[in-house]
Amino acid sequence: MAAKCRRQVKNAILRARIPFKGRLIATAWRGYEHYVSWRANPDDSAVVGDLAVPPARLRVLVAGTPDHTWFLESGRAHTTYLRALLAEHGQPIDEMQSILDFGCGCGRMLRWWKDLPAESIHGCDYNSELVRWCNGHLDFVEARATELSPPLPYEAQRFDLLYALSIFTHLTTDLAERWLSEMHRVLRPGGILWFTTHGRSLTDRLSPREQVEFDEGNIVVHFPEAEGMNLCSMFWPEAAVRRMLSDRFEVLARHDPLADPATAERSRLPHDAYLVRRR
Repeated sequence: MAAKCRRQVKNAILRARIPFKGRLIATAWRGYEHYVSWRANPDDSAVVGDLAVPPARLRVLVAGTPDHTWFLESGRAHTTYLRALLAEHGQPIDEMQSILDFGCGCGRMLRWWKDLPAESIHGCDYNSELVRWCNGHLDFVEARATELSPPLPYEAQRFDLLYALSIFTHLTTDLAERWLSEMHRVLRPGGILWFTTHGRSLTDRLSPREQVEFDEGNIVVHFPEAEGMNLCSMFWPEAAVRRMLSDRFEVLARHDPLADPATAERSRLPHDAYLVRRR
């Protein structure tokens, strides 16, 4: 019930589009996240298997909810889905040597890669506190702090796989374009990129005017002044995604939760998702 109320509050804010200026709305949203964390059960962090569960405050920062069961189960569902998707397209993750979780947060997906034989598993995030948590509790991962804007602290053609869960959902158009170019730089030729976007399944958050914009193939951004935070929401029609990928990437697969609700339920992915290959 509490989780449902939080979603209703956030959706109401997104629909209202209250005209705050500057960074005021971002500051207010951080206050809301701290309040949600404070309300969580202080004893719900524990060790699952042999890996620590991050505290409620960090879970809220990356997932919008302190629910540790949801944090664990959604991360496991996402990684299980990605493993199967990669294998289906002849790119088994067990054969990849270098992997990057872009916007790794506090390891919602990273924690489930411990069994991989990869030589190097990396994570990066612009929140240095989340990076410190990963380095302190996930000893098979090397995590680095980045800036909100490129570049990444990695050499060109470094990775076989780069994935970005719920990152392009919270950027502005210009920043998304710059990050796609940077991802192209650090992926080897033929390397794989997997990322999620707000697509058709989430357009109930748009105003009628914004819905028209979306239907015409244009990106819609809510609260661009809070880019990088969960409050900033970027809605991508498929045509806009393909335009931005340009000729740099080949689309191998697209997940549309409206077209395949069974997979959306199984993978815990309400977003559109794209599996693409660097040309």
